[in-house]
Parts: sequence; C-alpha cells; structure tokens
Amino acid sequence: MIRLALVGPLDSVRLIQEVAAERRDMIEAVPMVYQDAGQVAAILAEREREADVWLFSGKVPYSHAMNARSAGKPFFYIPHTGTSLYRALLQITYIEKKAIESISFDTFSRREIEEAFADIELQMPSAYINYYEGIVSAKEMTEFHYDLWQNGKIQAAVTCFLSTYLELKEKGVPAFRIWPTRENIRMMLDIAVSASEAIRFKLSQIAVQIVEIDGYGDFVRDAMSAYAVQRVEIKVNDLLVDYAERVRGSTVTHGNGRYVIYSTRGIVDEVTRNFTVMPLLEEFIRQLDVSISGGIGFGTTAHAAEKNAHIALGLARRQGRGKWMVVLDDRSVVGPLNSATHLRYDLRSDDAQSRDLAQRLGISVTTLNRLLAAVAKLDKGSFAADDLALYLSMTTRNARRLLAGLVEQGLASVTGEEAVTKGRPRKLYTLLTRELTDFTRNKASSDTPADKNGIDSYTSSGL
Repeated sequence: MIRLALVGPLDSVRLIQEVAAERRDMIEAVPMVYQDAGQVAAILAEREREADVWLFSGKVPYSHAMNARSAGKPFFYIPHTGTSLYRALLQITYIEKKAIESISFDTFSRREIEEAFADIELQMPSAYINYYEGIVSAKEMTEFHYDLWQNGKIQAAVTCFLSTYLELKEKGVPAFRIWPTRENIRMMLDIAVSASEAIRFKLSQIAVQIVEIDGYGDFVRDAMSAYAVQRVEIKVNDLLVDYAERVRGSTVTHGNGRYVIYSTRGIVDEVTRNFTVMPLLEEFIRQLDVSISGGIGFGTTAHAAEKNAHIALGLARRQGRGKWMVVLDDRSVVGPLNSATHLRYDLRSDDAQSRDLAQRLGISVTTLNRLLAAVAKLDKGSFAADDLALYLSMTTRNARRLLAGLVEQGLASVTGEEAVTKGRPRKLYTLLTRELTDFTRNKASSDTPADKNGIDSYTSSGL
C-alpha cells in the first residue's frame, strides 16, 4: 500500500481523493489541505513522514514544495493541460452563454490556450495571459486579473487559483475556475504508483560496505605489541557493530584490518543522508589512532554490490587516508563523504565522444566526468588550478596540465589572474561549456581505442 499525500485547496483535494478511491487497493490517500500555497513548506516540515509519495494539485504548490524540499521522496503535480481548459471555455460559451471578446488567463501558455480554442472550434478572443515559472502568489494573480477588469480590458477571467477565483467573484468579476481533469488525475496516480514501486525496489537493493584500516601492514609493524594491534581491532569491531545495528546489517571480519557490513540501500541512504555523510568517521577519528577508509557499493545481487564496494574502496584509497566513497548500481560515484569536495559523477561513459575527448586530454573518462562535476560544484565563473586540484585529488601541477590541455583544445580559456600572498599570480580559467558540448557531440574519432565498457579500474593510478 502506497501512502500518497494529496496537497492542495479543499475542493481539488476532494476531487483527487475521489479518483484515488478507484485505486484503494494500492493507494492510501493522505489529504493535506491548505488555504494558501505559501503553507506548503510548513506542511512538508510537519507531515513529511506521513507519506511515501507527494502529489500536488497544481504547479504552484509543487513549486513551493520543490523550493522547500529536504530530500528523498518523489514529488508530482497534476498538470493543467488543454483539456483542463475545455470545461471553463464550455461553461463560458454554452452554460453562461457569454459572448466574450476579451479574457484573461493565468498558468497556461499562449500556445496551450490557442490550441484549446482550436480544438473546440471557438474563435480565439483577445487574451491577456500570465504564464509563469516557479513560485507565484495567489495575491499576484488576483491583482493581475482584477487590474485588467477595472481598466475595462477584459470581460472575464480564467484562473487556476481557488482563492483568486473566490476573491474575483466577490468583487463582481465574471471568473471561471480551472479544475484538474479526472483523466489527468488518473494519469498522475499511475505515475505516482509506478514511482513508488521503483523506489521500493531500489531501496531493497543489497548494500555492501567494505571497511579497512589504512596501511594495516605498516600499522602492525610499528605497533608496540600484538596486544596493541588487538586492542585497536576490538575498538574498530565494536564501532562497526554499533553502526551495523543502525543500518540493520551484519558484520563479517575478514582479517588483516578488513571488515564487511551487509545491509540494504534504503537504510544506508537514510543514515548517510543521501550519501553525503558517514557518521562512523567522527567516531573513528575520536577513538582511534589509525585512519579507516571505506567503500560502499549497491546492487541487485550480493555479487554486484560487493564488486561496486571494491571499486568504491579503490576510489577512496586514491583520495587519501580516512576517505569513504560510494558506487551506486548504475556505476555512478558519490563522495568523498563528510567532505567539502563531495561530488557525484559517472564512473563510465558509453559514448565514443567522451572517450575521444578523454584520450585527447590524456586523462581517463572517469577524470573527465569528475572534472565536469567539479566545475559545476565550484559554482563560479572562473577558477584556479589549485581549486580544481582539491576536487580532483591531484597535484596543482597536474591540474594546470589538465587545464592547459583544455585551453589547447579550445574548451577552456584563461580569463585573468588573481594575486596571492607569495609568488606569481594564479591564472584563472573558465570552462567553455558550449564548446565542450559541441566537441563531445561532433568530434568523435572512429579509430579511438577504448575500453569496452569505459570503466576505469579502481586499482589504476595517475590521472
């Protein structure tokens, strides 16, 4: 049974609930009514745990939700398509029998309105349209329609906002309300059910976490005694048992400073806050004199999850000691956890264009993907080589060489210099995103040798 939040004004929620009752064998409707869409953020904060999937009555409450969302659960809204307009247009023409020469609309684009009139073979009147993206208030919409009415520019108003509709009616404006159609409601209910099933499948994936004491051989050689080694191993094991309890998993000790934890993706996702933090790291740092690295892998089978965990551990080693990385079932990489340089990127590429570009730059496909993710994360127009080096876990010298290659290929430019305390000024670079996109689309080389699956070995070194 899927717990589906129905969020919107009372009349819309009642209609959606009525249609959802047709699927009562699969859907447990959780109505959440607001007076104003500005209340959506508060509803989310107070009632987030009550639903698995959230369905909003329209674009406005959905935009408020997307602006306030924390993580995880899927959000959908019922679109107001051309079919939603038909009811209002038919009400104006055939029920009210009004000859409208000028009318105002909100939410819909001009094209949608023109097509709706064409579909029911009505002459398109003079139309004033407030089509918006993102968050907009009912007050703004009310003022839009009412100002036009007061200035004699319209004879009627069509709105998707309940409070706007009620206020316009109260002020004597011939107003007509857009409702979601049952057809659109059923379509979005089907999508919500499918999304929930897909999420449940993903959350049930097997999670394997491989944990190891960094430099175990050196640690054993440098230890005061075998007892000192055992004491550290006992502490590590105790911490891992506590963590395994949190993720409802089981631990296996492999010896030589290596441990494996088996659990499921859903609880690991929750404990790591969508793969951004590793709670164990702080405990390891606080209680141990050795550093601990880890790789987390997911898969539909234990073999696939363990393979991804090994890849993740190899990537963690390349980041340095005490690092944790994640490899998802689609071979995308997330990490390092608990780090300001946390990135999400693809481990492989299935297209020849990316492999060709990587070869021209003398780097791996993985590094190319990390480069693009790092530049996006830097979130500024220009950056220096040492900024990039920090994200890519490479020396500043190698980062300069990489950027020089991009400049040579016409995919980056030197945009200036930045004075530093000592030495010569740092060069500032800008990645030319459009040129990079065009390059990867158009400059694939048919004779480029490439790995069959475009995956870097987690044991490889260098760039």
